[in-house]
Amino acid sequence: MQTKKLDDTITVSHQIAIEDVQTIRDQGFTLLMCNRPDGEDPGQPAWGEVKAAAEAAGLKTAFLPVSSRDEAIAMKEPFQVEMASADGPVFAYCRTGTRCEILWTLSKN
Repeated sequence: MQTKKLDDTITVSHQIAIEDVQTIRDQGFTLLMCNRPDGEDPGQPAWGEVKAAAEAAGLKTAFLPVSSRDEAIAMKEPFQVEMASADGPVFAYCRTGTRCEILWTLSKN
């Protein structure tokens, strides 16, 4: 799992596997956020599967899929709400982590 810590509140990553969920929880994250639409690539785990594994591991979850600039701008406020309500560090993922980082950057303005 390739990760990038943006600050003390959020770390971003490329696409995770279901098997990564427990490791994410064990590392102290409290919220697992997906910023990738379902069905973007063959073999990509569906959000429903990831969410079920995350909730079973005791993580809160958020699904804020982004696939365009306009969608990123529209997700700014929901992203801010999720970040503000998180009980601890957030782990966010998409295909490469870039969309997560864009949302984080937008949320700072």
